[in-house]
Amino acid sequence: MGKFIMTNKNWMQIHTYLSLFFLPACVIYVITGVGYIFDIKENAGASIYEFSIKEPPKAGKEKEFIIKVLQDNNLKIPKNTEVKIQRGSPTMGSMKYSASIVKNKQGEPQVRVIDRGLYGILLLMHKAKGAYYFDIIAIGFAISLMLFYLSGLIMTSFCKRKRKEALIAFGLGFILTSLAIYFSVV
Repeated sequence: MGKFIMTNKNWMQIHTYLSLFFLPACVIYVITGVGYIFDIKENAGASIYEFSIKEPPKAGKEKEFIIKVLQDNNLKIPKNTEVKIQRGSPTMGSMKYSASIVKNKQGEPQVRVIDRGLYGILLLMHKAKGAYYFDIIAIGFAISLMLFYLSGLIMTSFCKRKRKEALIAFGLGFILTSLAIYFSVV
């Protein structure tokens, strides 16, 4: 059995194929990250229905109560009707379509139904609010980003001919990133 030696060609293949594999995740993170910075949140473009109720149902009766409100208002019943407590509110459904018993800004109980679009779903995935499947992709993507930098540096022999300029660029990036963090918390 021969020795396996990591050559520039091997690093280039790792870099290329991981880049291609994770390109869809990258596009999702770019779009939702920039959108979030510009205050476009998960309910952007969502259809939201709110129904005032006199009082919340008794504990253990939330499922039947939510289903009745949905039926009375000709709204579809979520595929998953298991009630979970999310942020202190009984909720059924999925990231795409959910119904919850919440309190409005005046503190009055209501049933809120949210039907999100694709952007809202992708932003929630970005924030790791979905099932663990996408989280596996996200962690793989994060590890790959480090490999992309490492393989890029190895392929260029760490900027062999312009090492001083490369170190200056790294130093400036480190300083500006550190300053941005510092001024964000003071």
